[in-house]
Amino acid sequence: MPDRRFSARIVIAREPSRVFAWVADHRNVPRVLEGVSRWEPLGSRDRGQGARFKVAMRAVGMPLENVLVLDTWDEPRAIGWRSESGLIAQTGGWLFEPQPEGTRVTLTICYRPPFGVVGDLLAGQVDRLVRGRLQAALERMRDILESTPEPDRGAAPVD
Repeated sequence: MPDRRFSARIVIAREPSRVFAWVADHRNVPRVLEGVSRWEPLGSRDRGQGARFKVAMRAVGMPLENVLVLDTWDEPRAIGWRSESGLIAQTGGWLFEPQPEGTRVTLTICYRPPFGVVGDLLAGQVDRLVRGRLQAALERMRDILESTPEPDRGAAPVD
């Protein structure tokens, strides 16, 4: 059965380093990605290549748990992961590209449906859900980041 791949993209009116830092904080994932109830570090590392996370989510009413490991960490350009264990094998990543108006953020997820033909039948339902969740997550992230004031850089102290 072929892998399923989805991407969503948005431009956020913030610098890539700021958007990268926000995504790199694992506590922000459940804030924006509907269905994710847990994204917790396993061990003391919560950043960088090799950091591992226990992830719990619901998709089409089914609880799913995975252990994900970060396999790409290219600050401030990209963060990527792959599943280490769990029912659904997946890979994914964030790409942060500078634009004149801010940062173009692309979120991609690739997964292999389990259970052969039955999984393929369920995949159609999951596909619609995943596509909608990815775009909605990026829109929530944009709203949060753009509603937070930019740090004042280089301003002279007020006497």
